[in-house]
Amino acid sequence: MAKPAKKKTKKKIRKIPASPALRSDPKKRDRMGTENALMKAAIQVFAQKGYDAATTKDIASLAGANEALIMRYFGGKKGLLESILTRAEELDDDGNTLLRKKNLPKDYTHLDEALEDSISARCDEFRNYSDFMKVAVSRIILDSDVSKIIQAKIYEKAIPEMVQELEKFKKAGEIDSKVDLKSVAFGISSLTFALGFMAQIVYKVPENEIKATIREIVRLMNKGLKPD
Repeated sequence: MAKPAKKKTKKKIRKIPASPALRSDPKKRDRMGTENALMKAAIQVFAQKGYDAATTKDIASLAGANEALIMRYFGGKKGLLESILTRAEELDDDGNTLLRKKNLPKDYTHLDEALEDSISARCDEFRNYSDFMKVAVSRIILDSDVSKIIQAKIYEKAIPEMVQELEKFKKAGEIDSKVDLKSVAFGISSLTFALGFMAQIVYKVPENEIKATIREIVRLMNKGLKPD
């Protein structure tokens, strides 16, 4: 006598819980991804054609996005440039950044190491994105609205952050207690622009000379900041 056939039972597939990122609003994810793509495309188009000759059509085409989204998300070409200048360091792209993000803070033992690394990293950014920086700097000079954006970024964010880092060395006795850290931070910021943009991009000073200059300036600066 034949045995009765066993009923086939369906295997239950255990669902893998979605990560917090995937559980977030998909519309928000889509918008962030599109903004990222538009800013990356704009960097390339601005660098190749210049700001005035670049069109939102060119940018949208390169990004594979609807041209109308540039107006909706950024308010136009000018707003797109301003967003690149203010948000580029925050935008991830497959683990990389739109413009090179600053290295994670290190616990430096000595001031000279921190200064050399900081100035060198910023000069590298100017060199790696030299064509785009030419466009950006020209708009900062010609457009007062763009200039105000950068002014706010430097004075309200970059300088206070630098002062905070310098304060650690002051407390550790590496910087004289009488030193005005805000003035030092502003001087370092100005020096970085002079070396990173003017020397490298405008004057075409070789990289090895830039690095040698950074080392010498840091040596002198470190000596001058030491307690008496």
